Amino acid sequence: MKRIFIATCVGAVVAFLWGFASWELLPWHQMGTFEDDAALSQAIKENTPEHGIYMLPRRGAKGLDAQAITEGPLVYAVIRPGSLDQPWLLSNHLVRSFFIQFLSSLILATTVYKIRATRFVSRAAVGIVMGLFAGVSSTLPFWNWFELPNSRVLVHILDPFICWTLAGLCIAALLKPPGPRKIFT
Repeated sequence: MKRIFIATCVGAVVAFLWGFASWELLPWHQMGTFEDDAALSQAIKENTPEHGIYMLPRRGAKGLDAQAITEGPLVYAVIRPGSLDQPWLLSNHLVRSFFIQFLSSLILATTVYKIRATRFVSRAAVGIVMGLFAGVSSTLPFWNWFELPNSRVLVHILDPFICWTLAGLCIAALLKPPGPRKIFT
């Protein structure tokens, strides 16, 4: 259990550091900006009743309006229209981010430990496959349904793939299966 905890901690730190490098140091997560933030903010506040997920064009009584989607704009957004009850603090999000990486690393470390593979490459493959699965399963639906730009698809697949490959390599190195038990010493 101690080895799983140590491997989980190391994996979480590696994943957290990768997240920092990916979002702060690499240029691949740059987002576009709007022409008139104030006007758009006002329109959102006036037309969004509560914190939630919104889509434009809206879904009608007969379902999606293909013509409205074709003419655009198409928007899929998480919107919080009002102010927060407390000031926004980066530290709160960093702590939650680390906890998410810790929980994900625990899943990865437990899986690596349970397969009891003797070869490093077999243990490391778990993180590689989980990273690829996370990237593909979380990105391609947004590309398919909400027109994630083709230029962003590869980035959004590679980011978790690289993250969990790096964390998985560290976890695999730390979770070597126990050797055979000695009965007579």
